[in-house]
Amino acid sequence: MWMSGAAPGLPSPWKEGHRVPHAEGASSNFLRSRETDVCQPSSFSFRIILSIMQQDRVSGASEIEQKIIEFISPYLGMEELFEKCRELLSTYPSMGSLWNIANFAFLHEEGAQRHFNEMIEAGKQVVHQGVHAIKPHFTVLTYSRSATLSKILLACADKDITVICSESRPGYEGRKLAGELSEGGIEVVLTTDAELFSHVDEADMVMVGADAILTQCIVNKTGTSVLALYAREKEREVYVVSSSYKAFPFVFLKEENGEEVWKEAPHRVTVVNRYFDVTPLSHITHFITENGISDAPPSFHFPVAEEIQRIKKILSPSYMLVE
Repeated sequence: MWMSGAAPGLPSPWKEGHRVPHAEGASSNFLRSRETDVCQPSSFSFRIILSIMQQDRVSGASEIEQKIIEFISPYLGMEELFEKCRELLSTYPSMGSLWNIANFAFLHEEGAQRHFNEMIEAGKQVVHQGVHAIKPHFTVLTYSRSATLSKILLACADKDITVICSESRPGYEGRKLAGELSEGGIEVVLTTDAELFSHVDEADMVMVGADAILTQCIVNKTGTSVLALYAREKEREVYVVSSSYKAFPFVFLKEENGEEVWKEAPHRVTVVNRYFDVTPLSHITHFITENGISDAPPSFHFPVAEEIQRIKKILSPSYMLVE
């Protein structure tokens, strides 16, 4: 694993400007009301949609992936595609699947839709494969909220499982997961993030999602790395649930707004707010992908478009490179 780039604390291109006040349900309501704009490309609508999506701190990578496919598809084969992909990857630089979406768009233009469809189908197959990993009466410990993992757990409701998860601050996506599972008939134990470690002994397995898979590590919610390390120390198997389309040669990490953690931090207090960390592959026992359960991670096996290399060069001064 190699990380380089700007020092932590450098602002994201989306921190200043283009901010839309958050309201409950604003994202989904807006997207439903802007169908015409999605079908007819508009720089204004694209930026506004990305800005609103950035306010969404609880959606999983696969949910964001499907929205981005809808938004990027009208630009396939158009000269605006490069700028749209640059904006997209500036907003979500840590998500391997979005780098793949942009890469397919540049390599295949209108033909990229076939790859997009395969990505969506792969996500469905991951759920099918994941159900087989969970045995009846198991206690599953998870962290953050993976939409794919949520579907797997819900599909196991008839197995009388218990799920242990934490709040997942600062976005509290763990609370959303707990609500989804309880509504689906699953017993849930919700803890604070720090207390989650105290419950590893109670779990039969640890299952987490991934935002990106690289040659030596995965990228996921900050805290995943130490959780996986501790779970291995406690001899608990750690499963990563992800389609193979999360694999990419590199991604970037960025610093988020510290006010999400402490709105008015005192003088001389530096608030660090990073959504993602890197977990070495040595901390992980198994990968659940569309192809089944394996000890080895999925690998990237496509050419990298010249335009992707250009975007990488553009983002490198502002973000931390992980490859």
